[in-house]
Amino acid sequence: MNYRNRLVFAIACLAAVLILAGCGGGGDGDVSSASSPTYPAPAVVYADAFPDDAAFNAHWATEDPTGGNASWAVVGGELSQTGHLEDNDLRDLTFDGLSSYHLGTYAYLVDPSISGSYRFSVSVLPKDNNAVDKTEGNDVGILFGYEDDDNYYRISMNARYGFTRFEKRSGGNFETIAVNARGYVDENWVSMAAEISGDTIVVWINGQPIFAWVDSAVLSGTVALYCQDRCRFDNVRITENPRQPTVAIASPLAYSVTPNNSFQAKAVVLSKPSGSSVAFSLDDGSEISATASGGYYLANFNGVADGEHEVTAVLRYADGTRADIDVNATVGTGGDYYVSVGDSITNGKYDEDPSNNDSADGRIVSIQGYQAPLVDALGTQTRPVIVFNEGIAGEDSTEMETRIVSILERHPGANQVLMLIGTNDSYGGGLPSATFADNVDDTADLIVDAGKQVWLAEILPTRDDDARNATIQQYNVEIQTIAGTVADVFLGPDLYTNFNSPSYYTDNLHPNDTGYGVIADQWYDKLH
Repeated sequence: MNYRNRLVFAIACLAAVLILAGCGGGGDGDVSSASSPTYPAPAVVYADAFPDDAAFNAHWATEDPTGGNASWAVVGGELSQTGHLEDNDLRDLTFDGLSSYHLGTYAYLVDPSISGSYRFSVSVLPKDNNAVDKTEGNDVGILFGYEDDDNYYRISMNARYGFTRFEKRSGGNFETIAVNARGYVDENWVSMAAEISGDTIVVWINGQPIFAWVDSAVLSGTVALYCQDRCRFDNVRITENPRQPTVAIASPLAYSVTPNNSFQAKAVVLSKPSGSSVAFSLDDGSEISATASGGYYLANFNGVADGEHEVTAVLRYADGTRADIDVNATVGTGGDYYVSVGDSITNGKYDEDPSNNDSADGRIVSIQGYQAPLVDALGTQTRPVIVFNEGIAGEDSTEMETRIVSILERHPGANQVLMLIGTNDSYGGGLPSATFADNVDDTADLIVDAGKQVWLAEILPTRDDDARNATIQQYNVEIQTIAGTVADVFLGPDLYTNFNSPSYYTDNLHPNDTGYGVIADQWYDKLH
């Protein structure tokens, strides 16, 4: 199913008591078998349809680590949050220190007390800002295993950057467990669910298992509802762990790309029946028996052809009949995994047409930027491509040098980084070009040391500011020098020369939709 069809599927799930039993099992297709036992529905620990503010305040408490203006209230039987907590005025507060991890507001459950193993589900409605606020498409999601502000798991979706992330915060430090490049669609309900069973965690989006993980230091705590922007929540449900067996693929993820032609398939099992087994197959081929290790079930696939593949995990009862199945489609091998870094121009600010920001292969679901058009231009059936959007509005070269470590941590499998930085450095007389060069050089070294190649784009000009453009030209000379002398650092597109029409801009700095198309075309000419 494509993304928007899955949203329709999610509505059907909600009508069936919101994925209480997984909304059809662990993957695509019929998972029943003649000898399958019948499993009782799990006991409900807590359910909340948010009847009024008094009931909400009796059970939930709210936090806003950004220091912004969060506003939680029950409206029409739904929990609503209307504060806009991510804009340029709050930019330094909506990131975790100097890392690239986002912060927002959340409401956490205090009564009843929840801890240990459980299943948690909720429906989420990201709201359109109706042009009232500066940016659209910010984080929505859930927390679970929430012990305190420094220790929890988080599932967050973002339409502006285009991602769904599974993250852990432990001792105040964030780490990314898994990420894809698929955001939400405004004004469409999304169902989210997470289950902790011992040390095993599975996450569902719209009834499909998306992420799975075994945590040797599993967190135990309550649940929370998270956002940075206008959003509504409904139908919170916490149950005991279901007894229905479930298999979920941990890797490779659906809609992923690996530059390699070999990978290890990993899956987890919830409520594993006695004597059952797990097997994998590739592209509907022969099943390979999985080996149990460290809470996972593993199988190796070597010499896989370049292109798109489908990975299937099957859980079978002791008699060989199928208990559950999970299928991850659009698994790319032998391709390129790009991460784009920079400021608001990389992020796609003021891209006024979201209709061309979902890539044709389904890997990117977003509302802005050049990344999806670039994937469409580069991608073929023989060399799949993904481009993650890690641009941060307002970023300068000094901040990038600091934040790049957290971005690289999030994308260990990437082989290429696309960098466009310097517009903000040129403001107000400009950072000295030698200092700018040191920042870019140091950042490039960190990327290369992480085993990736980096491409440095020449900065596009501003409109009607000759003094600032003179500074930008000095920066571009430094970029040319760095790219010409450092191994694995290559010169990207000359956006200064080729961004040569007022029709490409939405203001004096930022491209419009046409301009972002030009940036995609310029990157394509360098990379293909």
